[in-house]
Amino acid sequence: MNGDIPVVSDYDGDGKSDFAVYRLETTGYATWYIINSSNGSTWTKSWGGTGDIPAPADFDGDGKADINVWRNSSTAFYTFFPATNSDANTPMGSSGTPVCGDYDGDGKANYALRHNADWIVMNSALSSATTTTPSGDQSSDIPVQNDYDGDGKVDIAVWRPSNGTWYIRNSHDNSTRTVQWGMTGDIPVPAYYRR
Repeated sequence: MNGDIPVVSDYDGDGKSDFAVYRLETTGYATWYIINSSNGSTWTKSWGGTGDIPAPADFDGDGKADINVWRNSSTAFYTFFPATNSDANTPMGSSGTPVCGDYDGDGKANYALRHNADWIVMNSALSSATTTTPSGDQSSDIPVQNDYDGDGKVDIAVWRPSNGTWYIRNSHDNSTRTVQWGMTGDIPVPAYYRR
């Protein structure tokens, strides 16, 4: 429907992305609508609400994306784990944009935020967070985190709309790679593309 937010991810663990949308209902609550690619079945989950930002990722390492929202008003992530029918909240102590991904290569996504030009990544034990401020990044840059160097760890990366340049911090050696691709008005789409 008009206003739905795409939340494409692998929710059924078959190694393929599933069609999914996040819909803010007229009640103020949100519903996730998911079509499993493995068998075409559909399912829904009420999770989130007004002002929340959907950020699905596999936080428990079971190979399936978990339903997750970021709530700036409480500076916390709220996660539903379908495999165990349980939920959790993870406070971050700062506002920002969710940039969750597996930054340490352990097979589980880390809760992470981009606050201005700072990247705040919670460790897998949920006991501490590391803040990284990449040199030269601007608060207006768009986060495009992904594993660009193929080492199994998500790289800190941004796309700058003013010049259409990708700034990628390779996790394997901390080098910075820049790629000019795009122009003002484009929408960056970071993904793992195979030919």
